[in-house]
Amino acid sequence: MGSGSSRCYDVFSLLSNPRRRLIIKALEDVGGEACLREIVRRVAEMENHAPPDRKLRKSVYTGIVQNHLPKMSLAGLVEYDRDTDTVRLVELPREYRYHHEAVEKGDIPWCLYYPCLSLAGFLSSLLYTAYTHFWNGSLLTLIFSALLLISSLLHTAHTYGVNGIKLIPLGIRAITKKLKKHIK
Repeated sequence: MGSGSSRCYDVFSLLSNPRRRLIIKALEDVGGEACLREIVRRVAEMENHAPPDRKLRKSVYTGIVQNHLPKMSLAGLVEYDRDTDTVRLVELPREYRYHHEAVEKGDIPWCLYYPCLSLAGFLSSLLYTAYTHFWNGSLLTLIFSALLLISSLLHTAHTYGVNGIKLIPLGIRAITKKLKKHIK
């Protein structure tokens, strides 16, 4: 394996940590660069779902400074300037873009739900249009659902790359599996 694939593995393993994803989200929310204090406050607030107290901010600060920033910096995800206490998000390569849609284990990302739902809408609109003689309203619905389907496929291709379209059948299977669990 080349160094590119090992770096890819490092980025995958780094971004599997929820706090590191929150650091990236916090940086994105402020335009890509902020002082460490602001990043800590935002991460602590997102983890706590409320304004954090001093003890929580200190705990988050320690974890970020001692653990997360060094690893993220070494992997080239962020740059941390100790002199100015500033953290800057490094522009991620295109192949890492879909990490911004990271989901918890066992969950299905929106960019797989989206094409499945729009496909179902398109097929139902197509059937409705074919079996009714009310073409005025049904034709507009068919056009709208076709546009939704096209935009969902473009969204999936944009998020996962063109090869991401191949994931849609897996998404359909995962969605039907979840539905069967909820029905039982």
